[in-house]
Amino acid sequence: MKTVRTLSIFAGALAPIAVAAQEPALLASNAGAVQWGLVLAFAGAAMATFLSCFGSILGVSMTGQAGAGLLTEKPELAGKVITLMVLPGSQGLYGMVISLLFIFNYAPVINGEVAISVSQGVILLIACLPVALTCLTSSPYQAKVCSAGMHMLAKDDKLTGRVITMAALVETYALLGFLISFFMLNSFKAGIIIAS
Repeated sequence: MKTVRTLSIFAGALAPIAVAAQEPALLASNAGAVQWGLVLAFAGAAMATFLSCFGSILGVSMTGQAGAGLLTEKPELAGKVITLMVLPGSQGLYGMVISLLFIFNYAPVINGEVAISVSQGVILLIACLPVALTCLTSSPYQAKVCSAGMHMLAKDDKLTGRVITMAALVETYALLGFLISFFMLNSFKAGIIIAS
């Protein structure tokens, strides 16, 4: 319920910006003016990395806390515990790749060679949201699966493969969010850069 309320507030805050969208030609004529479309696009790229990394921070710390308890009893399982700790950390990489994709693929926009409107900036921001939100939420849930897996390893350390498989199923949805953001950014690029 909190997530729905937060997303509603976020969408409500962006609504006036979308209504006041300007044409790219108008932005180009105001050389000294702030290009709000570019600001929104950068905000989306920043959110992709920040929210994904924040989810990974939560996930890795949760798994680390569970692993510390297991290692006090069975220090020989350190390699398996570290492997399980790494899994929730991968979501931060997905967000970073999307941010880098924006920086490298939209270089003409960033350099000021191509101006974008506010509505185009909103579209780029929205294209970054799937990876940001899926990675933010999937990493802590993956950490819960990994933490539960630590209890399985405490009883039988031969179950590592099963624990990793269960944790990988949670990460599947972060990967789907990554792919949607990836394809959205790539498909919109043609409309902005090639058309200009």
